[in-house]
Amino acid sequence: MGIFKKLGWYFKQEWRRYLFGVVFLLLVALVNLIPPRVIGSLIDLMDGHQLTTSKLFFMLGLLVFAGVGQYVFRYGWRTAIWGGAAKLEKTLRSRLFWHFMKMDATFYQRHRTGDLMAHATNDLNAIQNVAGAGILTLFDSIITGSTTIIAMIMFVDWRLTLLAILPMPLLAIMARKLGMRLHREFSRSQAAFSRLNDKTQESISGIKVIKTFGQDKEDTEDFDKIVDKTIGINKRVNFIDSLFDPTTSLIMGITYIITIIYGGHLVMSSAITIGQLVSFVSYVSALVWPMFAIGRLFNVLERGNASYDRVASLLREKKRDHRGARCDSDAGSRRHSLQGQQVQLSGRRSCNVGERPLHAAGRRDPWHCGAGRRRQEYNFQTPAARV
Repeated sequence: MGIFKKLGWYFKQEWRRYLFGVVFLLLVALVNLIPPRVIGSLIDLMDGHQLTTSKLFFMLGLLVFAGVGQYVFRYGWRTAIWGGAAKLEKTLRSRLFWHFMKMDATFYQRHRTGDLMAHATNDLNAIQNVAGAGILTLFDSIITGSTTIIAMIMFVDWRLTLLAILPMPLLAIMARKLGMRLHREFSRSQAAFSRLNDKTQESISGIKVIKTFGQDKEDTEDFDKIVDKTIGINKRVNFIDSLFDPTTSLIMGITYIITIIYGGHLVMSSAITIGQLVSFVSYVSALVWPMFAIGRLFNVLERGNASYDRVASLLREKKRDHRGARCDSDAGSRRHSLQGQQVQLSGRRSCNVGERPLHAAGRRDPWHCGAGRRRQEYNFQTPAARV
């Protein structure tokens, strides 16, 4: 959850947008409770031979209202939450671009082009998922899960509900362990992707040199090795990532087994009706997304946390100050004056304005004055724009 703290500056800035999104998620969760309740009531009415035309149309009207409400409210939260995620990506991408523009040459010597491309593509996409899918899975799993469980207790039976949700803590334990492993492997995957970009950029920019010296085969073999290594690391990431879905399905299967066995016993003992059992199964189906969202939440957060650390470390780098640097040559650092615009540079000797510097062999040398000339220095300040 540390990534939410790191992005706290943005959530504080866009708190209204995300508040609207959470409110719409709550409305969607409440509307989702209507269809299972309606279906259960229809089954009980048919079982008791009490279903009339007016009651049927009333139930169908409730289903239509639930469908329209889901459409409207889902549009609302998607516009708010996904719109906020897109705005965050735009903000970070702009910061990264202008950071690249103001950095000096030493920055690009320390960071290769492929690595910078990985920061501007994969890392920013992972951070965007935190502000989009991360917020969605966090609040939707809490809101939908809690409202569904409350409906199961109120409309069906609290004992059946308690037994049905017993396997849920296993999902949180599994998601945490797999999330930690995924965090490590995803960091390695991003680094491998950067190395592959570096190699691609080097091969393309140096293609003339490679062909001139006949290094085509060697360069291709080197590229293939990097590709194979990158594929192996990504396979490891996908293997760990693919464990979330089957584990979630296994836990849901256990929940269905408990529901059918104990729920059937309650129906036989007349503790609940057949319609209530059908409604309960529908509510259990509604819990699939919250349980899956919990597992997906750790996945998204771990990837986003690793990517945010990479981008943040890049943005923390400062441009080096070269104002006090000395420029060395065979004659050391020197001082010059330009005719009409005196510009002071660090130097050992200088010439008068209009003076013709001479080399020892009679040639012009811009660094030395002729013999016997008196040294003069000019300290006039000249605006940088005039130079």
